[in-house]
Amino acid sequence: MLENQNTKINNVHHVAFRCRDAEQTRWFYEDILGMKLSAAMAFDHLSGTDKKIEYMHIFFEMNDGNYLAFFDDPHNAPSDFFKDMNGFDSHVAVEVQDMKAINSIRDKLTQIGWESFEINHDFVISLYIFDPNGIQLEFTCRANDHDKIMKADAKKAHQELLKWTDRTRKMKLNSFGEEALDRRERN
Repeated sequence: MLENQNTKINNVHHVAFRCRDAEQTRWFYEDILGMKLSAAMAFDHLSGTDKKIEYMHIFFEMNDGNYLAFFDDPHNAPSDFFKDMNGFDSHVAVEVQDMKAINSIRDKLTQIGWESFEINHDFVISLYIFDPNGIQLEFTCRANDHDKIMKADAKKAHQELLKWTDRTRKMKLNSFGEEALDRRERN
């Protein structure tokens, strides 16, 4: 752990994913989930380069001013890319105010025949769905003792991580090799 952390990360500005179709994604996030479409930027070259490529970058604003964003790049999108992703590989967890909000989202999704499932993780209660692009989206509501649980876990987080690493290091070395697990800066 670094003793002096000069870089202060404030918040997530946006998390971006590839989408199959900007309009289909807009429909889902704006019309169904109620998020504000904040930007739809069409480009004819790859940002920061002279490479010609047409794509659209769309942003949906959350209540805290942060965004979920998507790239619509029909020229380079693999057709088999848009399958439901394993939540361990990638998912976005967004926080809602309370269980009433989770129930409201579930009801709206049920009305259009969209599948969802709920899990009580003790520190949060989560409603999970897959968006039209195969991205797992998790709506979380903090449990009443969320802060107490997180504070208690923070006290033992480094020790738990060390125990986990000791238990799984050999398997990871066999799977990935020493070089892949080296913590030094990569070029």
